[in-house]
Amino acid sequence: MSDLPRRRALALMVSLPAAALASCALNRTNPRADTHPLDPKAPAAADGAPAPGAQPAQLSPQTSGWKAGPGEVLPEVKQTATAFIESAGTWRTARGVQASSEGSGAVPQAPLTASILEVPGAESSSVQVVYPQYGGITTDTAAVIVLFDQQLRGPGGITSRQLALDVRLLRRAGGMWEVDRINPPTSLGSAVPLSAAATEVLTDRRIRLSSPAQTDVNTGRVDEQILQILLGLAEDYELGIQVIHTGHIQTVFPTSRVSNHAVGRAVDIREIDGKTVIDPTMSPSVLARFMQRASELGATEVGGPFDLNAERKGFFTDDVHQDHIHIGVTPGDPLAHLR
Repeated sequence: MSDLPRRRALALMVSLPAAALASCALNRTNPRADTHPLDPKAPAAADGAPAPGAQPAQLSPQTSGWKAGPGEVLPEVKQTATAFIESAGTWRTARGVQASSEGSGAVPQAPLTASILEVPGAESSSVQVVYPQYGGITTDTAAVIVLFDQQLRGPGGITSRQLALDVRLLRRAGGMWEVDRINPPTSLGSAVPLSAAATEVLTDRRIRLSSPAQTDVNTGRVDEQILQILLGLAEDYELGIQVIHTGHIQTVFPTSRVSNHAVGRAVDIREIDGKTVIDPTMSPSVLARFMQRASELGATEVGGPFDLNAERKGFFTDDVHQDHIHIGVTPGDPLAHLR
């Protein structure tokens, strides 16, 4: 299940000197999976999109292009979610999402919720998953925030876009997981003038925003304190942002309580200095110092692979937060703190 040795190392990490808490050397390698595999018997375009007349492969969780690495919690959940996105997002106009999703580990109604993967005028599509992040896990339900690149071929040539989708799963009686639906994407609202901090976040090369997160910041509606926290962290680290609002669950899973993500007051970070949070070689001391620094910059809630202050409010951990650092701000709450 979760990476328990990290938690056991907590007492040591908090007491480490500043030199030992220095960030890792930069690694700009993108840890994305290989291009979505197509039918090996069919011709494929050099760019990875299905060639005209090619039949896209129907992927199952076992043959998905994205593979879970060491340390992942319930990897079969993420594998099922990504297989569905890959299959539903790899199609030709004659087939579309419905036909492409057959055998991908989903209930029959699930493809009906995946219309966002079809674009009018596009002749074919292929998908490459960047990273699936947990949004919630219970005994028999789960949510995975799948960030992926989609390449579309049409009469005017090839275009691409990056999306983050909230994929919901159910556990069947036999223990197997299947995709139940994709929740419709939401927006922070119409754009308002950008603050100086928002403009700086958008242009800071050490803050690598996913396209959905960039869209959120461009609305001018992301909380000012969250923007300041990102700028402060970027002074010491290179950040890989998975999601802010768009594509994230709008409630605290599995409750109906509104999430800080829903109102632009939270951000999820999947990479620090080019290395994923879940990577077994990620230094626990780097993670501990990163989480503590987020608090010092103004975060009232910091979730990650371990809890820095036990039963007290502020820092927290669970299986969901083994693969990312959650940073949030709740007005009126005290800063997350160690004492």
